[in-house]
Amino acid sequence: MRVAKFLFSLLLILLIALVVHSLFSVTMARIYFQRLDKTGDYVRLNGEDVFIKVYGSGKPMILVHGFLGSHLNFESIVERLSGSRKLYVVDLPGFGLSKASLEGDYSKKGYADLLVDLMKILNISRADVLGHSMGGEVALNLAYHYPERVERLILIDSTGYDSASYLPDFVARSEVLTYLLMRYGFQTYFLQRFLYRQGLGDASNYSANEFRLHFSITDNVSPSFLRLFDSQDDSGTLAESIDEITAKTLIIWGSNDRIVTPDKGARFESDLPASRLITIAGAGHSPMIEDPETVSHEILIFLNEN
Repeated sequence: MRVAKFLFSLLLILLIALVVHSLFSVTMARIYFQRLDKTGDYVRLNGEDVFIKVYGSGKPMILVHGFLGSHLNFESIVERLSGSRKLYVVDLPGFGLSKASLEGDYSKKGYADLLVDLMKILNISRADVLGHSMGGEVALNLAYHYPERVERLILIDSTGYDSASYLPDFVARSEVLTYLLMRYGFQTYFLQRFLYRQGLGDASNYSANEFRLHFSITDNVSPSFLRLFDSQDDSGTLAESIDEITAKTLIIWGSNDRIVTPDKGARFESDLPASRLITIAGAGHSPMIEDPETVSHEILIFLNEN
């Protein structure tokens, strides 16, 4: 009887802790979401309202974020790059400030198709394309399926070789379980802070304010969308065709990336016929956040090459 009471009490304490943590997480997310600079434009595309921010002038360049990322990932480099390029920083449907209709194609190929449609609306016939992490795989799909649309390609700690499953099968089959896992587990403050710090190559680069803004964006992602996104995942489908991409490519990698390890960068350099790899010493999965000056410098050198 005592054991049963102890187990019941322990379970009750855990449930209360989960609820309190979830409420704290939602509160923090709402506070910092209100502090976000939401200046930008929405473009209606195939039933989706796509949020974009535009900077600078000159030849067009499209910047594509990674999984659970947004335009915030590029804030440290846009000012440096906008002196020589007109930058279009896109929040893909379902992420950032672009809510998903839940009726679209949210595969990497589907996002590449959407970017081509965006280019048509913006009267961009050809552009440089930069992709980070998952956004790199979207950029690879764009360069592979629409080579006439891509001038130069920049991959930052990109995915592209491996399949991915973001939800366990038994969870993905249930909308209720997906919601509970996301809202009371994955999308909570302290877990996301741990993951954010894991993405850094140097923990001293952690900024609580920057994390909280990113967290508010993560909290804004719909669990229903993530379930659909997971079901449509096509990660790694271009793995055997990457060597057919002819766009001149700059590959940038953090030497301490624990999420997509540096050997993948070396593999991209080997497979992409017109590429070179730059390693950012000490950086993790997002070198443009940890060392924006070096990353911007290398990108500008690449863009200005003949």
